[in-house]
Amino acid sequence: MPILALIFLVTGFWLRLIVLLLFAQPAFAQWSEPPVSAIPDTVIQGGWLFDGFSDERHANPGILIRAGKIAALGVNPEDFSPATTRVIVLDSAETILPGMFDLHAHYNLDLVDEGRVEEVVHNGVLFLANGVTATWSAGEYYPERVIAQRDRIDAGEAIGPRLFASGPYFGAFRCEYSVKVAADECIGWPNDITEAEIRQEVDVWQQAGVVSIKIKQATPEEMRILIDQAHQYGMTVASHLANYNVEYDVDLRAAILMGLDRVEHQLTLGSGGERSAELPEIIELMLENKVYYDANLQMYGGINQRRAYPDDLLWADEAQYFTVYSQELLSERGDPPPESDAKEFAQRERELRLLYEAGGRDLLVVGTDEPVYTLLLPGFAYHRELWAMHHAGLPNAVVLQAATLNGARALGVDDRLGSIEVGKQADLVVVRGNPLQNIKDTRHVNRVFKAGFEYDPQALLKSARGKIGPNGPDDHADWVLHYRALLGDDLPQE
Repeated sequence: MPILALIFLVTGFWLRLIVLLLFAQPAFAQWSEPPVSAIPDTVIQGGWLFDGFSDERHANPGILIRAGKIAALGVNPEDFSPATTRVIVLDSAETILPGMFDLHAHYNLDLVDEGRVEEVVHNGVLFLANGVTATWSAGEYYPERVIAQRDRIDAGEAIGPRLFASGPYFGAFRCEYSVKVAADECIGWPNDITEAEIRQEVDVWQQAGVVSIKIKQATPEEMRILIDQAHQYGMTVASHLANYNVEYDVDLRAAILMGLDRVEHQLTLGSGGERSAELPEIIELMLENKVYYDANLQMYGGINQRRAYPDDLLWADEAQYFTVYSQELLSERGDPPPESDAKEFAQRERELRLLYEAGGRDLLVVGTDEPVYTLLLPGFAYHRELWAMHHAGLPNAVVLQAATLNGARALGVDDRLGSIEVGKQADLVVVRGNPLQNIKDTRHVNRVFKAGFEYDPQALLKSARGKIGPNGPDDHADWVLHYRALLGDDLPQE
């Protein structure tokens, strides 16, 4: 169909969305994934298995993968014909885990000091190489890039994790750090935004396949409308509630009572201490309302923790995945100031631990919150987060459940992902070592399976070397953030 005819057939918000997708980030050279029908039956024999919900690992009973799913557990490879079945034999030092979820997986990078923009292709490859088979992006500045790559991956035309898109930020943070509080004016989320416009924003992104939205720098009334509209579609809602004046745009207690599904970063502001007045009530409300918590410790303790524990947190040359020019830019920039001082970070660790101890094990999820400002990348940051949660006092089995089954539950996809059970998608990670004893063993990834197809992590890493970022001063256009009007504001008037 000619493009003009297509445009005339499209009305309302879809016009702008299609235009955005047509002019999305240029496609990079990338591999493709085979159709599920082309993947032979596979039996994984040997090694150990952590299923996502137990406190221990068990001897692998034998996993049969067929048509992209876990078809059976407890199989003998001798019962299958070698002509039609591939057999993978693991050794006694290897452990199989469910594919891991990053529930705060930013794909945006600030490389030229002109705002954060999405690079999904190579970042996605690095997530997958690190055993992260599913991500939720927690607010996007160029959501069309994420959606386009999601669709390429789903069509088998590109390589990457499962991309659960979040769409744009819902709130004034669409204008990034030019806003500090919800009351600040933003072209993408104006102060006079109407209830109808808020509901239409949710509508259009739900139709684009967004399953969960992120609220940041919205007013209480805006949040109420957003949660209500999202829940009408069965979408979940997460929020960054604090603003940059170190106060709440929306109080956490009020947000929970509105129906918020996930809270990011912190439960109390500042360094209120273990017995701060509101914390016991907040934890009780979270337990009663099944509100998930994503602490993002590796981001908020990041710089100070990396300086204190370099051997635990810095193990790979992450700089090699940037272009040479980007490496120069980021090296000149150096580290930003720490996100939290020692006292505040200790409070964040304490809140995570207290929620767990109060019975909130099933409400903990893993998210990196690593928008790129330095020579570090979110795929590797995922393992820093697992270590940080362990270091805060959580048992390793609890951390691994947060990384797998809880992530799937929080997105409402635990009927098909998140654990090693018959009938679920065969998203699996094989690591060398026993992460139930040493959480750092999760970073020793030997094999990654997504929907039954196996990837070589080393080949994935090699494919991304030198690819992220501009190649020189004349190559900045795709790496500059432009604030854009509220979806629909520039549509033709009827």
